[in-house]
Amino acid sequence: MADWVMPLFTIVVAIALLLETLVIVGTFIALKGLIRRIDKLGDLLEGQLFPRISRLQSWAEDVQPRISGVITEASEAVHSARKQVERTDRVITETSDRLRTKLLYADERISIALESIETTGARIRQTVTAPVRSAKALLTGIRTGLSSYRTNVRQSLERIEPAEPWAPQAEAGANDWVDEDRTTPN
Repeated sequence: MADWVMPLFTIVVAIALLLETLVIVGTFIALKGLIRRIDKLGDLLEGQLFPRISRLQSWAEDVQPRISGVITEASEAVHSARKQVERTDRVITETSDRLRTKLLYADERISIALESIETTGARIRQTVTAPVRSAKALLTGIRTGLSSYRTNVRQSLERIEPAEPWAPQAEAGANDWVDEDRTTPN
């Protein structure tokens, strides 16, 4: 290795150590100033904040019995409210049970009444519709009979058609009518 490298390396290390020492001294001086500021701030806080904290502590000691009384009263109020809610719940439960029972009874009575009305309605329908059906059947029979009678009368009139004009038969003196259905004259 060259003779000049070792002294150069030693010089570089010395300069680095010097710079590091300067940085440490600067940091020490800065920390010392910071510590002085923190001490001043602590003294200022101690002078202003501690009296306020002591006043707050004495106020809290004065208020503590009041707060304890309020908490006790609130506890009693909650206990009383709980009892009232339990009573109200019991009354509502009993009332709803009674109402449910009455509704079931009313439902049974209404169901019986509706069944009675339905039965009566069915009987009335049967009583009214049976004669109406009979009358309807009778009218249908009469219509069918009349229709059949008319059809037979028309067919018999259509069968009796004179072969010759009417007037010559009358002159011939043929007053005997011949029924085509019958084979013998009247």
